[in-house]
Amino acid sequence: MKNQKRALRLGIFITAALILFVVAVYLIGSQGSLFSSNTDIKASFKDIRGLVVGNNVRFAGINVGTVTDIRIVSDTSVVVTMSVRDRYTKYIYRNSTVQIGQEGLMGGKIVLISSGDANTGRVQNGDFLKVTEGLDIQGMIAQAQTMLEEATGTIANLRSVTAKIDSGNGDIARLLNDDSLTSQLHIATNSVNKSIYQVNQLISKVNNGQGDLGKLVNEDKLTTEINGILSRLNSTVSTADSVVYELYKTTYALNHGEGTLARLIHDKQMALNIDTAVAKADEGIVEITRAAETVANSWIFKLFSKNKKKDEEAKNQPIQQFSVTAGDTVIIDSTRSQVRKKY
Repeated sequence: MKNQKRALRLGIFITAALILFVVAVYLIGSQGSLFSSNTDIKASFKDIRGLVVGNNVRFAGINVGTVTDIRIVSDTSVVVTMSVRDRYTKYIYRNSTVQIGQEGLMGGKIVLISSGDANTGRVQNGDFLKVTEGLDIQGMIAQAQTMLEEATGTIANLRSVTAKIDSGNGDIARLLNDDSLTSQLHIATNSVNKSIYQVNQLISKVNNGQGDLGKLVNEDKLTTEINGILSRLNSTVSTADSVVYELYKTTYALNHGEGTLARLIHDKQMALNIDTAVAKADEGIVEITRAAETVANSWIFKLFSKNKKKDEEAKNQPIQQFSVTAGDTVIIDSTRSQVRKKY
């Protein structure tokens, strides 16, 4: 009887253990999708951010599968294989996207699948889904730590600045703690006010017509005089223009050979003729001089001469020869037997 009871207890224990084992296997298998048909979906990432095999795959916030394989294809591509239960694949389409997320701030990595367009068709086994960049919580935490460190340094610098200001170092500290600058500003303000008052007085005098500047601003007498001067100046300019025009006509006539003066300037033949006439006149004067000398030396002239002594002195004087040109005046002195040129 004792052996039968022991055998019965042992059988009951073994049966209970087997039942517990089967339940555990079922639960674990259902959790890992060991007893359901699955579809493998792939995605190519540049950085999987610490994703490992066994991490969950979520769609619309529901765990629909797990990561079954991670394989490095190249230095810029890591292919992740995800096993998704078939009862969920009918909601996942070919243009759905995947991204790597994180369960909370300190949780593990997960793969998030977003919904797509039903017109592109249901995802099939082995299809690659497009990858989008998700939030990198660790990167954000690292950036936050960097920002906190910088903020800590900034706060320390602000504390140093405020300490210097409190101790009275620097211009800002003097501005806050010392009232001498305020007094100087007050003095400067008073000076500026006085200057403004004086300027206002000057403006008032000008407006009232006091002084030369006031007369210049308020009276038009000076303007009238200036206008008169300008009118006379305009008349003078007009006269000068007339004179210039007459000079222009004269020079134009001279340059284009009109009149005797222009011919004298431009006609070489006429100039030669004038030179020849002058030469002939010079020769005629010489002949006249010689005739006068002959008359003076004749006995008839001496016979009627009242002053022989003067005749002798005139005879002893040398004869001067000179040349004349057109326009010169020649005087013949018959009493002295001389020919003079009048300048």
